[in-house]
Parts: sequence; structure tokens; C-alpha cells
Amino acid sequence: MLQFEFDIRDHKINNNETKAKQLALAIAFLVSAVLLYIFNRYFNFLPHGNYLIFVLATLAVYFIGLLLGCKILYPKEYLIINSRKLKYKTGWKSKEIKVYLKDINDIKIENHKMSLNLKNKEVLTLDLAHFNDHSITVLKNYLNIPE
Repeated sequence: MLQFEFDIRDHKINNNETKAKQLALAIAFLVSAVLLYIFNRYFNFLPHGNYLIFVLATLAVYFIGLLLGCKILYPKEYLIINSRKLKYKTGWKSKEIKVYLKDINDIKIENHKMSLNLKNKEVLTLDLAHFNDHSITVLKNYLNIPE
């Protein structure tokens, strides 16, 4: 049996790429403003005409901000289902949910939510808000859930 894997973080980055870049540029701008203040106040660096070094440092900060803003601003989020277990994690502080498939009695997917009815009468609800319709269809086909 193949494995179903959906990386929620990559989906968020691809959908919100412009917002991540804007946030990264804003962070880089704030850091470069602090650098300019420190250079002027404490090192008396810029009055000597070394603006080129400051411009290069600012460009480096912008580049680093772009790299960090696109990957680090989002936590590792995923849904993985293989032949034995289901693993699901979203958010920075949430724990990874691991459920063995033999412990699941029934699975329902409705309105971008997955309800897992376990054999011990417990119901787990997983949020599939970041899944598009195609990925939900693939998930339903993988789990043999009728439309």
C-alpha cells in the first residue's frame, strides 16, 4: 500500500508566497534601520563615506530575510497516512497525533474536516482547511471513502 503524504507548510508557502515575502522584507527593513542607527550612533561609520559597505550589508539582510520569511515563519505541518498509521501535525505548539489504522472504526470527511471514530468511542477531528478540493478527493480515494 502506498503512502499518502500532504505537506501543509509547502501548501501555505505556495499560496501565501507574496505575504511571506512582504513580511520578510518588512523584517529585513526593520533590521537594516536598526543597523543604520547603530552605525551612526556608536561607530560613527557612515560619515567617512563608506556607504557601499552599508548598502551591501542591507542587501545581505534583505536576502537573508527573504530566505527566512519563506520557510521559518511557518511550522512543519503535515498529514501522513501509510499502511499502519496516520500522523497529523499543525501549528507550532500542537503535538503530533498518531493513530494506528487498526484502532479506527470509521472515517468521515465533510466540510474540510476529517472525523476519526475510534474503537474506544473517542472521536478525533482533524482540520483539513488547507487542503484543496483535488487533494481531498485524492485522500477520499486513498481511504476508499465514497463521495
